[in-house]
Amino acid sequence: MKKHIVLLSLMAFISLPGYATDVVEDYFDMAKNFYRAGDYSQSLEYANQILKDSPTHFGANYLNVILTQPVGSIDDLNLNKTINIRPIGLKTGVKQSDEYNFKGEELYSKKDYINAQIAFQTSIKNNIRNAYAYNNLGLTYWKLGKYTLAKKMFEKAYRINNSFVAPLNNLAQMSIENKEYKSAYQTLNKVILNNKNDYCAYYLLGLLNKEQGKYQQAIKCFNQVTLLSPKFSLSYIQLADVYYLTKDYSWSNSTLDKYIEFNSKDDYAYFMLYRNYLAMKDYHVAKNYIVKAASINNCLDYRFCLAEIEKYLDNTCGAVAVLKSIKDPNSEVLNELGNCYVQLKDYNSALTAYSDAYNGKQSRPIYLYNVAKIYQKINDVTNYKKTIKEIELIIPKSDNDYIDLAYINSDLNNKKNAINIINSAIKKNPSDIELYKVKLNIYSKFSDNEGVLKTKHDIDRILNK
Repeated sequence: MKKHIVLLSLMAFISLPGYATDVVEDYFDMAKNFYRAGDYSQSLEYANQILKDSPTHFGANYLNVILTQPVGSIDDLNLNKTINIRPIGLKTGVKQSDEYNFKGEELYSKKDYINAQIAFQTSIKNNIRNAYAYNNLGLTYWKLGKYTLAKKMFEKAYRINNSFVAPLNNLAQMSIENKEYKSAYQTLNKVILNNKNDYCAYYLLGLLNKEQGKYQQAIKCFNQVTLLSPKFSLSYIQLADVYYLTKDYSWSNSTLDKYIEFNSKDDYAYFMLYRNYLAMKDYHVAKNYIVKAASINNCLDYRFCLAEIEKYLDNTCGAVAVLKSIKDPNSEVLNELGNCYVQLKDYNSALTAYSDAYNGKQSRPIYLYNVAKIYQKINDVTNYKKTIKEIELIIPKSDNDYIDLAYINSDLNNKKNAINIINSAIKKNPSDIELYKVKLNIYSKFSDNEGVLKTKHDIDRILNK
């Protein structure tokens, strides 16, 4: 009986007022009927048939998403894209040097970095003043993780030809990637002094300010890019992200609309719109966008979002159906399924889901703590104490383990243990901002103003390194 309740909740929620043709709606009725009957292959067949004629049909897209197994992960490449500035085919007039440089460019494009390195080195041997080959060799060393050599090549390229600023932009971007922020600022300012219309420099300066939480400066930089190069679409998605971070959701939405004009198939842009409308508590519109994102890239991350929005829409049974549509669920899926069962007050199912999550391959301490919390809810004192004792014996190995254990101790009002655990993680990774944020949250919870100020100072120190 429980299974039918879940299915009916889901199907009721994806029914929309009929504005398409009667034939399409008849097909959709068939798709829903097969879904209710548990004949998912036939349901998917009808949904796909609808999408051939009506690709934007919400209900058919929803069915297509949940009846197809998620593959891969979220694609945020355009938001975190490295823009290697690599002008192609530039000539110096020394034929042999140019030929090897062009050969290297071809090999670089094919990601054959070792042979590209050899070609660029040969190009330089034939013309030690080939700034383009030095820039390309710098990019190749960067790809190979040889940062010191890459820096030398970029600097050499600029010394040879100081009107060729691409190497400086590449050097700045590499510095940002390595969190060498002061060096990046100095390099980018040099580019802008050289050429105040270099949109790449403003773009990278925007990234640098965004990385350091200087959002108003970042907005100015990205807006400057849109003026200098209106078709450089990456500036719009960056601008939209900064507007989101400053909670200016309306501007973020309008900027994403502009980005989508250039990149209509970028699923991450629709995810960002979902994120904005979720923050605005416009859950129905948010749901439309996450289904759109998932219809382009049906990955596990978006399946989670779909379950999340069902919960926001008070359709927890629908969220359970979304999560249970995933075959061979991993620990994260099982843990979220447990969360849904808690909302439904089905504590036995929650206990099973949390236990399976902890015993899975991606086990985390927080999953075992969720087991303990269920025992606490059902007043099973013996098993609660036993599970807490088991948690106390966990030896953290990953950052997630440290973070989980710190938050668990914080939740148990053991501030000293929580801080000691997160300090141990910081000792291993002293530049990891996320660890300091956890520490900040713990101090804030216990109203430890001295700890809060000290941790904020540590975060500023790392950001301004």
